[in-house]
Amino acid sequence: MNYRELIVKSHQILSFNRMFSTTSSGADVFWPGCAVLSMGSEITDKTYRLLKTAIPELSYSTSCCGKPSKHIKHGEDFKKIKESFKNSFKENGIKNIYTLCLNCFVTLGEFSEVNVQSAWHIIDEYFPKDCLGILNGRKFSLHDPCPVVNDIEAAEHVRSILHKMGAEVLEFRNNKEKTVCCGKKDMLMALNPQSGKKLFDLRASQAPSNNIVTYCASCRDTFKQNSFASYHVLELLFQTEANSSWINRYRAVKSMKRRNENA
Repeated sequence: MNYRELIVKSHQILSFNRMFSTTSSGADVFWPGCAVLSMGSEITDKTYRLLKTAIPELSYSTSCCGKPSKHIKHGEDFKKIKESFKNSFKENGIKNIYTLCLNCFVTLGEFSEVNVQSAWHIIDEYFPKDCLGILNGRKFSLHDPCPVVNDIEAAEHVRSILHKMGAEVLEFRNNKEKTVCCGKKDMLMALNPQSGKKLFDLRASQAPSNNIVTYCASCRDTFKQNSFASYHVLELLFQTEANSSWINRYRAVKSMKRRNENA
């Protein structure tokens, strides 16, 4: 294992540590995805409350889906993760998973034991009325994350959410099922940063403006780290600026645990 793979391995060990990974019991589970959790408790808490208006008995999981493990050691660690998930789904009575992360949507979709769906259709249907028109015509270039090819409906719901907020959406030349990756696909930025940067430069060259909005926290970070004004849809919806970090992820996990204990 080279040092780049070791970085991914260390990330996964920490992600599945009890400090960051917890799952509560219930048939319906909110699975934000670790990148969303890294944006902090305000966004995850407000999203959780919104989803619970549609699914009152909604529980949660702060686990990583394990996708990074697919790309190191020939996926050996992911095989172990799959077995662990199967046991967890059974023990906690999980039947339906609602996620904000399209990578989680694809990875967890491999399990026949659960029904996995994007949470964006619920956010669209239960859109907060006090958020109507809050963006007041602001223009954003909408970047579709590459896993959206597996869930084009999510792309449509995000556009609906942005329009309800009053945003003017500028489309990339390659969008929806023809979108181009930001450079992080399959842990490329971590395992082969030169190739990842080339892919990002291609995508960046297609941007209609410097103002980017996306519905993938990792994509949002990539653009932000490369001098774009970059936002996650939920930052705009809940009018809060988020900075991705492990400490914010830890606080989000603690907040969700506390919410469950006080329920």
